[in-house]
Amino acid sequence: MDAGVIAHRYARAMYEFAAEKGKETELYHKMQTLVKNFSNYPAMRIVMSDPTVKTIKKIELLTAAGEMQDDEILLQSIRLVVNNGRSAYMENIARMYETVYRKAKAQIIVHLTTVEPASQSMQQALIPVVAQATGSKVEFHTSVDAEILGGFILEIEDQRLDASVKNQLNNVILAGLTRQDMNIVNK
Repeated sequence: MDAGVIAHRYARAMYEFAAEKGKETELYHKMQTLVKNFSNYPAMRIVMSDPTVKTIKKIELLTAAGEMQDDEILLQSIRLVVNNGRSAYMENIARMYETVYRKAKAQIIVHLTTVEPASQSMQQALIPVVAQATGSKVEFHTSVDAEILGGFILEIEDQRLDASVKNQLNNVILAGLTRQDMNIVNK
């Protein structure tokens, strides 16, 4: 079976189970933590795929990585995946849970990258504009990247507006190279 199908089925089942208990938002935050830890500790992927690692150890690792030790409902979600032999899919399931949750809550992620930290007033001004344009609730994230040199990069789900100085310089350089290449061909 396709890994995407497996991840979606488990994520949807986990969402429905958590929603019945009023814990879907809490599980969403725990899944975000789990995804970050899979990224920060690639060895977790190896452990989850290793058939020689005992089920209880995989459950302990996932609950610690997702900071889920204190909630039986959240633990049941992890146990379901591991006990069904799907621990190798846990990272994909966690990522898919985020998608299922946002879709159910009509929520989108907006990410703003700037050279210096974005002011609170700038963030507060952008949120209603994006919310009105998309008809969705906005989860707003910011980051700082000095390599963009100036301007900003605004990402809304899978759309990207790159108004960075770095991008503009790259476009000018590429345009110049294209003209030079055309002159060589025309000679």
